[in-house]
This record gives sequence, structure tokens and C-alpha cells, in this order.
Amino acid sequence: MRYALKILIFIFFISPCVFAQQNQAVIRELAGTVEVKRANSSVWEAASRGQILELDHSISTGFRSTAVISLSNSLITLRPLTRISIRELTQSSGNEKVELNLQTGRIRADVKAPDGGQTEFIIRSPNSTSSVRGTVFEFDTLQLTVLEGTVEFSGRTGSSYLIDAIGYSRIDVGTGQASYPPAASELIPVPPIASEPILVSPQPPKEVSTPPPGPGSPPTEPLGGGGSGTELAPEVVF
Repeated sequence: MRYALKILIFIFFISPCVFAQQNQAVIRELAGTVEVKRANSSVWEAASRGQILELDHSISTGFRSTAVISLSNSLITLRPLTRISIRELTQSSGNEKVELNLQTGRIRADVKAPDGGQTEFIIRSPNSTSSVRGTVFEFDTLQLTVLEGTVEFSGRTGSSYLIDAIGYSRIDVGTGQASYPPAASELIPVPPIASEPILVSPQPPKEVSTPPPGPGSPPTEPLGGGGSGTELAPEVVF
């Protein structure tokens, strides 16, 4: 009994190191004003290329500013006026899990699973949650646009939807529900109804003879101020 108890305690203490390793988030590129706030701090500091971001670190971009962050095999691009924090970045048995909190702004995520494993990539915002396993999408806390793959999208209330590539969904702020993704047929304009072409055959001008004036009638001037008194009817083409 004592031996079994020692084995259980040993596994309890070493399992976090062996089966759940902490990955790194690294700032790969930045432009403009990009700042980082460390965990349990209220001070924003200037970010630098190659800087390592730890759990609960927040990163913010200013006007006309962007940042590219690598999260193990995945990349996220922060658009201007975006603030995001890292909630989880772990790897276990060849699979990895990334969880981010997007407070404001817009990001592009290029999610790639490790070789032979899977990635659970979750982005939470005050209004919705996006969960993917290898795809490319853009998200701005309310609207999701999927560029490649499939994203599971849900609001604060209501059902979740699977959004495929070239699809989108939006959160209703009032109800907290995600809109049902439109079908592919709804995204393609309906072609016009086919019709037979209208053929127009050339027609010779028609001559309209003017009767000669009777006795005592005033002389009739031909059209155009001169000519033989023969009027040409205008040609109408339908």
C-alpha cells in the first residue's frame, strides 16, 4: 500500500512537465506603435522584435500599427487598434492548445497543426468564441470571416455553427447569438434568365408620296426646305 502511494505522488508531480509543456509566443514582426503589458502589471512597455510573450501578457497596437506573433506552429497578425492577451499555450502528446482573449480590434489567424498532431485554437471575445483546428480566418470580436478550413463559431447564447471557407457569421449584440451562415448559393449572384437574341434585319427606307396640291391650294414646301416633294419616313429599329 505504501509503495502504490509513492507511485501516485510521483506521477502527480512530474506529469505537468512531461505531458504539458509550455510553448512560446514570440513577436516576429512589428510596425508602428506596439506595446506589451506583463501579467499583474498596469504598465505598458514598448514591444521589440523577438520578444517572448508569457501567459497573461497583453499586446496592443496603435494607429497604423501591426504585429505578427508566432504561437508554436501558428501565426496571428494584429491589425491596428487591437488588444489581445495569451491565456493558454501548451503542448501535450504531440497536440497543442492555444487560447487567446481578444478584447478589441481585428486579427488574422493562420493556424497550423504540428506534424502528426492537432491544434486546438480558441479565441474568446466579450461577445463570442471561435474554435478551430487548422485554418485561416479573420475575427474582430463580432464578425468572423473564414478564408480556409472550418471554424466553430458561437455567441454568448444560442447554438454554435460550423463556418466553412469563404463563409462568414456575425454576432447580434442585442441577443448575443451568432447569425446562421448563408449557404453558398446565397453568396453567388443568380444568373440572368436566358432569352433568344432579337434579330434586326435591315429595311430599306419607305417612300411617302405627297399628293399634288389641288386648285387654289397653297404650294407645299418639301421637307428640308427643298427637294422633289417626296418625304422619307424615319427608320425605326426594334
